[in-house]
Amino acid sequence: MITKTAILIFANSARIDAERKCIKNGKEFFDFQHRNLLKLVKESKLPHFWIDENRQVGDDFENRYLNAIQHIFDKGYQQVISIGNDTPGLKVKHILEASELLEHNSMCFGPSRDGGFYLWGIKKDSFEKNSFLNFKWNTKDLLPEILSELTYNSVQFDCIETLIDLDCNEDAFLLLRNKSIDFQLKCILLKIVRKSKNPSTLFQFIAKTQLKSLYYNKGSPLST
Repeated sequence: MITKTAILIFANSARIDAERKCIKNGKEFFDFQHRNLLKLVKESKLPHFWIDENRQVGDDFENRYLNAIQHIFDKGYQQVISIGNDTPGLKVKHILEASELLEHNSMCFGPSRDGGFYLWGIKKDSFEKNSFLNFKWNTKDLLPEILSELTYNSVQFDCIETLIDLDCNEDAFLLLRNKSIDFQLKCILLKIVRKSKNPSTLFQFIAKTQLKSLYYNKGSPLST
């Protein structure tokens, strides 16, 4: 009997994402994220499918994304939990919580601070591609607009913890404030900050967040 819930990793290759987002040292970041994502989905024990740029179908982001979700439903799964590769704070607990919420809700979301979402859980009978195409994708209004529409139509949904995506160099500053972030990831984020257009901001940030100890580890994380 097929497991009713599957994970969709909708993410491009590390090289492509680094180029499209124009993030300094981005390939190293996304390589790290890819390794971490594979570890997380394996820990969840849920079947997973990675759909990158070579397997995506559609003329724009929203069509490619929604087609990928439909592809998983077409395989026989009744619930899909979709995640991306740009949210370092994503843990296996978020995936498992989403899976539990789908037992009693039509959808669940992991909100990101930019107005979008890093996780979307949805049941097959609630997935209407043409309706979702009408939302303002890739804008700060996306999730508020979706939630407003769901509320208006009395669709049951829930949300889990809000996290930060890395969409630009400046997001690295916000992510570095999270004390629970892996040390290796901190080193990568510091490289991104160092290579940003305003390097003086780096030193202001370090002074405020007391990350001076990172400088004294063998092999400076700020080295290129």
